[in-house]
Amino acid sequence: MNKVDKWEAEHVNWSGIIHVSLGLGIAWLLCLIWQGYSLISLVLGIVFLVAGIAGLIYPLLAKQ
Repeated sequence: MNKVDKWEAEHVNWSGIIHVSLGLGIAWLLCLIWQGYSLISLVLGIVFLVAGIAGLIYPLLAKQ
């Protein structure tokens, strides 16, 4: 995790966007509880979560 922490410390904006994306993904999926089944909420939740997870994995694969 040291590599990821170091990379995120150097790329603060990237880290912020990724964590906001993860939060939005969780929020859209939680909206399914209150709205009932909604295809838009499901799709947006999955898209934001996948983007957030991919953004967290990227520093492990990035060459420095």
